[in-house]
Order: sequence, then C-alpha cells, then structure tokens
Amino acid sequence: MIESYLVLARKYRPQMFKDVVHQEIPINALKNAINHNRVGHAYIFFGPRGVGKTTIARILAKRLNCQNPQGEEPCNICKSCVEITKGISNNVIEIDAASNRGIDDIRELRESVKFNPMGGDYRVYIIDEVHMLTMQAFNALLKTLEEPPRHVVFILATTDYHKIPETILSRCQDFTFKKVPTLVLQDYIEKIAKIERFNYDSEGLFWIAKKGDGSVRDTLSFMEQAVTFTNGNLTGKQIIKIIGYSGIELQIELLHSLLKEKHPIKVFQTIESLYSEGGDLQRYIWEFVEFLHSSVLIRENIVDREALNYPLEDIQKIQKQIFNYSPDLLVFLSEKVYEIFEKLTMLRLRNSYEVKVFLEINFQKLIRQLNQPSLSGILEKISQLNEQVKQSFIQISEEKTQTSSTTPETQNTSSIVDLETSLKEKFSGSEIDPNTIPKI
Repeated sequence: MIESYLVLARKYRPQMFKDVVHQEIPINALKNAINHNRVGHAYIFFGPRGVGKTTIARILAKRLNCQNPQGEEPCNICKSCVEITKGISNNVIEIDAASNRGIDDIRELRESVKFNPMGGDYRVYIIDEVHMLTMQAFNALLKTLEEPPRHVVFILATTDYHKIPETILSRCQDFTFKKVPTLVLQDYIEKIAKIERFNYDSEGLFWIAKKGDGSVRDTLSFMEQAVTFTNGNLTGKQIIKIIGYSGIELQIELLHSLLKEKHPIKVFQTIESLYSEGGDLQRYIWEFVEFLHSSVLIRENIVDREALNYPLEDIQKIQKQIFNYSPDLLVFLSEKVYEIFEKLTMLRLRNSYEVKVFLEINFQKLIRQLNQPSLSGILEKISQLNEQVKQSFIQISEEKTQTSSTTPETQNTSSIVDLETSLKEKFSGSEIDPNTIPKI
C-alpha cells in the first residue's frame, strides 16, 4: 500500500509549545497557567490566519489531558496525546463556526458539555472563526461560557476580534497572536529545506517567506507549490518567475530614466515591454511605489533591514544606486507615483491596454513636473551666482591696479555685461510652477 503524501504545512505542524514560531507571549502565559494550576475556563485567541492559534489550542488540549506530561509540554506518546494528534479524541471537539453558526448548533454544544471526559481530565472545545456565529448563537453560548462545568475549557479562535460581542469578551481571557516577521519565516523554512534536501539560496527563501505575508501556514503552502514548479530548486531566479516579480533592476532602471535622462524614452519602453509580455502593469506600479518608499527609508537610514521587504542583496543594490539622489526628490517622486497608482485603482480599467494608455499619459505629466526647476535647484543657482558676483568684483579691483590703459567706465561696463550674461545663463528656462516644487 502506497503511503499517502503529507504536505509540508501538515508534516511540520508543531506538536509542542517549543516548536511554535514567534508566539512567545501567549505561550509563556499558558505555560505559567499550567505551572500554577490556574488554567482558565475560556480563552480567545486573536490574530491573523496561519500563525498558530488552532495549533496552540491543540497543544494546550494535549497537555491538559496528557497522562505523562513533561513539565509544561505534552509527552506526545500516551494514548490521549496520540488521539488528539490524529484528531480522533472524544475529549477535543473542534467546531467550525463558519459552517456551524446557528443557535441549534450551540444548543447541541450546551448539551454535550455535561458529559465527563473519557480517559482524561478535560473536554476542550475549540471554536474556529468564532466571529461568524450569529447573534442568537452568541446569546445562547453566554451562560455556558460564563459558568461551564469544571472539566470544560473553551478556546475561541478568530481573525476579527472586533466582531465578537462585548458580552462574550468579558467572559474570556484573550491572547493576541502576531504576524511572523519575514526573516524569522526565512530562517524557519531554511531548516525545513535542509531536512527535505531542497536546493535553495537565501534570495529564494526570502521571496517564499515574503509571499507568506507573516503566515507560517501560507509560507509552507507556497513553498510546497514552489517545490512542485521548480522540482525542488528554490533559488531566487526561479521563485521570482513564479511570483511574477519584475526584479529590482527594472525598477532601478525606471528610476534613472525618470531622474537622469533628458529624453526619458526608456520609461515608455518599459511600459510597452511589460504590456507586450502580458505583465500586470498595475502590480508593477505598486512594486515601483514600494521600491521608492524603501529607497527613501534607506537613503535616510531610518529603518532596520527587517522592516524592508527586500533581500539583503537588493538592499545593497538600492543603497548604491540612490546615493546621489536627494531625499526630497525621492519623497516627491514616491508621492506622485503613489497618486498614479491610487487613481489607477479607483478607475478599475477594463483591460491592460487602457491601463497602458493611462500610465503613459500620467508618466508624461510626471516627467514634465520633474523637469521643472526645484526650489533647492534655484537656491543652488542663487548661491553660485552670489559667489560669481563676489569673484567678479575681486577681479575688477585687481584689473584697476594692474591695467592703466583701460578707463574705469569701460571696465565697469565690461563687468556688467559679463554679469548680465551669467544671469541669463544661470536662470535660462527657470520658469517655476509653484505647484510642482517639492516641499522641504
């Protein structure tokens, strides 16, 4: 008989508190409650999807019914632990409130809590997505939740804390679960990649972790998909193709085209290329917004690496490429590109050609704004001119002492002509639209 395949998210689901990733606060609180025999009768586990709410609920249920506990941890060997792990224990009842949300379902629950546990000390009720219950169902649960039998523990898991009535919240202890940082997820899946003997690099694992968006389960699910697509070759180049990421080089090139080129034809070539290849133009613009925002943070050195959604290799590239750009200019550009993205999102254009035309029109407008002199540029010109005026008067004084054949009137006229020429050169084409000047 061929053994059924177990996906990574199930294969590596934690079976002990110590194996759970990045949820130390609720775990330590539960351990303290176990050590001091102060386990509550009702808990609310609140947090985003896939961070360990149901997993910790099961581990707590195992520990409460374990026949041979190891401190705060279950043994995972006794009959009770094995049955809970397999999901066949009569002492752990899991209810999906999304599909069992009515008052009749809660009435059945109220009747079942009267029965004593079999082969253990507690009957544990785990209600997932509890916010999906109807108001009538919540009302029916109130009395049981407030004064359940001594052998009953309720664990209510939810992603929408604010949808739970205050009457329910007041009867429970609540624990908040946090998203897992990208770098923590990256370290976690690297351990799994080593065990499974996948081929990988740090950039590939980073993009897998980022795709998970703080969820351990989503990260492992995408890792499973990536293994299938790449045949276990989890490198940066392969993963970027799967997620449709355009790459940091293309964004850097677009930045240079906007700010360096006098005739930024590459901007429109980039849009045309993405359109021709069937790329998601709206997603690319959002990636460019994120790139510009990260560039400002990097340029100002006001953020840790963990807060940036880029691998270390890309962060180093950004640092080198934006060094000569002023933070004011980058902030101005990021604000304008975000406005383009915001308008694009609100319009909900029907097809990619309409998106392409919209972007071309708005980037033409942006290029014109960028070509208008900035306030800092004008101040720099004034400073340069001031210095040139000083040098001119010094030169006039020197010429008075060294040249006797030229009359003072001729010297002054010549100097004035030179200054007028300098003024015209410095301020030629400096018509300023005050609405386009970046604020300082």
